[in-house]
Amino acid sequence: MKGLNVIYCNGCSHSAAGGLEIDRTLDTISVRDYYKERYGVWWDEQKEVSYSSVIASNFKCEVVNEAESGGGSARVIRMAYDFVKKNWKIKDSLFLILELPSMGRLDMYSKKLDSHIILNLHFTNNDYTDDSIIDIYGTRKYYNSDTQNDWDLVREASKSYYNNFFSKKAEYSRVSREINTFLTFLRYHKIKHIFFAGEFSPSIESNLKSSNMLSLKVGKQTIEDFHQYALDTESTIAHETEMRTTDIHPGYFSHKNFGNLLSEYIIENYKNL
Repeated sequence: MKGLNVIYCNGCSHSAAGGLEIDRTLDTISVRDYYKERYGVWWDEQKEVSYSSVIASNFKCEVVNEAESGGGSARVIRMAYDFVKKNWKIKDSLFLILELPSMGRLDMYSKKLDSHIILNLHFTNNDYTDDSIIDIYGTRKYYNSDTQNDWDLVREASKSYYNNFFSKKAEYSRVSREINTFLTFLRYHKIKHIFFAGEFSPSIESNLKSSNMLSLKVGKQTIEDFHQYALDTESTIAHETEMRTTDIHPGYFSHKNFGNLLSEYIIENYKNL
């Protein structure tokens, strides 16, 4: 597309093509090998087949996909802001696609690991007045021989943070402020962007939603979120592998088809985004 040079995408596993990692397996075969045998498709790295890569290919531009399995909205906003500031000189040729994941996905910095980390809280229920959790988890990348011991220490230390400084209400308010502030920043500087609906949508100001929150018509349906699209069109990995797995992440063809649909949507609405 004329004037668009870089697609930037961030979110959780849905935007990172989670479930299509090259080391993922079904019962007796890798997911990637299954797709090769069944459909004749192949990829060298999971993000190659993400919907943002499909869009970048359609527009013949660069793609930067910083989505990560388990990532939350605070991580999305932090990294997207840093990316925009780093690329300020070309801000007018950027297009941001922001998936805003749900609660319980903490973005924290670990001195022990010398990096930001992802912590997932598995809540016992959806009651916003009840902060109780089943456990604290991390993404798959932490669980290998090089980082396992350090991660175990960080995980235990994070429980102290949770016990003393966390509440659902406070976390929801904090992340909502960050989302509204960043979306206002993007609109003020006329940086093209789109975001998906999610748990934080009710707290986003209506003027920020009016043009930039996804509202994609597919037949009689209105799609506001990629994962919703995968479920509604029965194109999850489970569906695409004939139920040889229970994995309901979007599948290869879900990414491809959604990427093409979203490309058309961006073209049609570009002036207002």
